[in-house]
Amino acid sequence: MLNIYVCEDNKEQREYLTSCISEIIDVEDFRFQIACSTNDPHVILDAIKDERQTGIFFLDIDLNADINGIELASEIRKIQPRCYIIFVTTHAEMSYLTFTYKVEAMDFIIKDNVWEIKNRVHQCLINCYHLSDQLPEDITKNYMVKMGDRVKAVPYEDILYFEVSQNSRKIILYAKNSRIEFGGKLKEIEKELDHRFYRCHRSFIVNKDNIEKINMEDNTVTLSGGITCPISVRLGKGLRAQLSI
Repeated sequence: MLNIYVCEDNKEQREYLTSCISEIIDVEDFRFQIACSTNDPHVILDAIKDERQTGIFFLDIDLNADINGIELASEIRKIQPRCYIIFVTTHAEMSYLTFTYKVEAMDFIIKDNVWEIKNRVHQCLINCYHLSDQLPEDITKNYMVKMGDRVKAVPYEDILYFEVSQNSRKIILYAKNSRIEFGGKLKEIEKELDHRFYRCHRSFIVNKDNIEKINMEDNTVTLSGGITCPISVRLGKGLRAQLSI
């Protein structure tokens, strides 16, 4: 059974969101329950302080409290590192704070259409249901890419590599089915990523889980789908050592 927590300062919106969640749980027969629905972020933190089971959190950003929703999410992550966080807000312009506080969100739902909110909440709960069937260590982790006023989540398992673009102020993320260009620095991205990623060249970071072959003769690495990228001689040796090749 997964507990669901809602933190929204507007009573009418909180009641609508809670009602949507309850209806979806009943229709889908999910083993979820609404454990707390409140306008007070500290009530959420008190409710989970001794709870280590993974929860689902629907959070507004502007809570009219001493901490905002993103700061609340950061505190929640310290208690439940594997929890599912969904922001429901009117403040799309504040999405950049998810990077400042290193908050990994499942979705960022904008309150511009009540029917769209319900559809997005429904999809999030379906995703949580499927992910909760997996072992904790297998739960999908996402890399959050800021694109203007939007944040896109790219599953780590889908990422092939990151590359510094010809415009050195940009980074290109190559995934199995997409290519995303965004502002950033490779050294900062390297700090955010986990053990699956390796900087094989001053301009490239590869996902070791998607490596098919390392060729030290021409200093390249072949990734899923036959895609290749360069590796340096020194860093290539380190990559081979990590992969025991």
